[in-house]
This record gives sequence, structure tokens and C-alpha cells, in this order.
Amino acid sequence: MSDNKKSGLSRAARSVREAGRVLRGKKKHTKPTYIDQQSKDKTSAENQLPAADQGVTKPTYIDQLSKDKTSAENQFPAADQGVIVDIGMNDGKDTVYYRKRGFEVIAVEAIPDLCAAMSDYFSDLEVNGVDIRNFAVTDDGKDEVTFYVNKYNTAWSSVKEEYGSRKDGAEKIVVPTIDLSQALQPVSKQILYVKIDIEGLDKVALKQVMALPDLPSYVSVENGSLSMLNTLHENGYDRFKFSNQKYVEYQIIAPSSPHGHIPVHTFKSSASGVFGEDLPGAWIQYEDAVKIQKALKEARRTAPDNLFSMAIGWFDLHAKHSSAK
Repeated sequence: MSDNKKSGLSRAARSVREAGRVLRGKKKHTKPTYIDQQSKDKTSAENQLPAADQGVTKPTYIDQLSKDKTSAENQFPAADQGVIVDIGMNDGKDTVYYRKRGFEVIAVEAIPDLCAAMSDYFSDLEVNGVDIRNFAVTDDGKDEVTFYVNKYNTAWSSVKEEYGSRKDGAEKIVVPTIDLSQALQPVSKQILYVKIDIEGLDKVALKQVMALPDLPSYVSVENGSLSMLNTLHENGYDRFKFSNQKYVEYQIIAPSSPHGHIPVHTFKSSASGVFGEDLPGAWIQYEDAVKIQKALKEARRTAPDNLFSMAIGWFDLHAKHSSAK
């Protein structure tokens, strides 16, 4: 037997013996963990991590936009593709995306600070084609309404206190109201798509949009319900899709999209994502949509502590009008 073979067998034997000792508990041989490595490097780590009392917060989407104005200047083509209405603009993720596609955007948002921040963003870039309207959608006929700005997540804010005050409570403000059927009437022929995402008042907004003299080709509502599905069907919408918002960050824009320009864009968490013909999958008929909507409702009802949304996701309802090609 050659020396090389002997050496190889010796190494193998030693490895077997070492493994046996570990299994018998006579020797502990573990690969250093990430925490072990960090504990050895406390000196350098002290200068890398901020103190806990500095109140470090994750930058908001608007903060990130304001830091990226230089690169944004060339991302917005002429607003010549028609009109998209963003009902519930919040931090502007969807408004920015629609404007990148070359659409004129009418954005409705109740929180004045968010309206001001997005108005400043587009103004600083000298980008036109964005009409931000600081209103709350209601159906009570009053000129003003109390609005609850959620302290934990502005996307949870609402005219309804039980929605707007979730988790950490809310700040009460008074904002003017809007009737979408009147406000959008002058441009109803130009509207391609309406996105509706306002906590607790989606049905009201949808009803007002359905009262327009010319209905948009596409409509979406957050966490659609059977009643909203029926409202859409009764007004001529006959094809439907359900979009799982849990995975919106993985959505891509098809190069063959018929909806305006194809931008370089990455969807962020809580964005509405693609719409219309860009949605994956085939359009389904009303009868099948009813079955899916009922199944989603039952799954949410029976899953404890919002488990269904955390494990599976939550689904926006998208609809296509019978007059759309």
C-alpha cells in the first residue's frame, strides 16, 4: 500500500473517530455561528450600530423618492396615454407608477401631508400630468368630514374610526369631501383605469364611479367583496381577476403591455402593482369569480388571527368592462 493511501486512510480514520467523539458528547465541534462571529468583533461593531435611543426609523417611500430625484427626472414621459384615477393615493407608490406609464393621473387622498409631499416631489422635477386632490370620499352629503389618520400606518387611515384607529390609535383631522361621480364626470371618457383602495369606504367609492356617464375599461378594489363583484357585474363588467397582493414585489411589466410606456420600475410592498392586461393569468367569467370570492371570504372567516392573509395573502379584485377590447 502506498504512503499516499496510508495517509488518506489515516485521515479518514481520524475523521471517523472525531465524529464518534462528538456524537458521544466527549467533544463539541461546531461551526461558528453568525452571532459567535459578531461577538468576537464587538469593537468594530460598536461603531457600526446606532444607539437604541436614537429613534432610528425605516425611511418611507416618500423619503426614498426625495433622495432619488436626480434619477427620476428622465423617468416620466409625456402624459398622453389617457387618464388613470388613483383613489387612495397614500404615499404615492401607485401614482408614480401610473405616471411613469405615460398616463395623466388624478390622485385622491385625504391626508394633507401626503398630498403636499407628493405635490412637491412632482413640482421639483417639473413633471406635469399629476392632479392631486386633497379630499375624503363619503356618501353623507356633508362638505367636511372627520378623518382618522392612523399613527402606525397611514394606509390604515379612514373616515371610519374603527378602521383608522387600529393598533396605535389615530390623529383626528377635518378634511373636505368629494363625490367622485361629479368630480370625474368631465374626464370620464378619457379614464382607462380606476384603482380604489380606501379603508372602509371602497363600496362607496365604487358606487360613485359606477355613476359616471362613461365607465372605465378597468377597475380594481382592494380586498373585493361579493357585493362589489355584483355591483361591477350589474354595470357591465364581465371579466375578472384576483391579484394576490402578498407577492406584488415580484410582479413584472410585460414588454408587450398595451398600457402606455414600459418603464424601469420595481414594485414596493403595499403597492397595487400591475393592472388590466398586465395581470397574470386569464380573465374569468362572473360565475367563476363568485365562487372564488365566496371561498376567499370563508377562508378569511375561519382562519384565526389574520392567519390566511399572513400565510396565503390578500386579493384585490380586478374587473374588465364588456366594452373593452
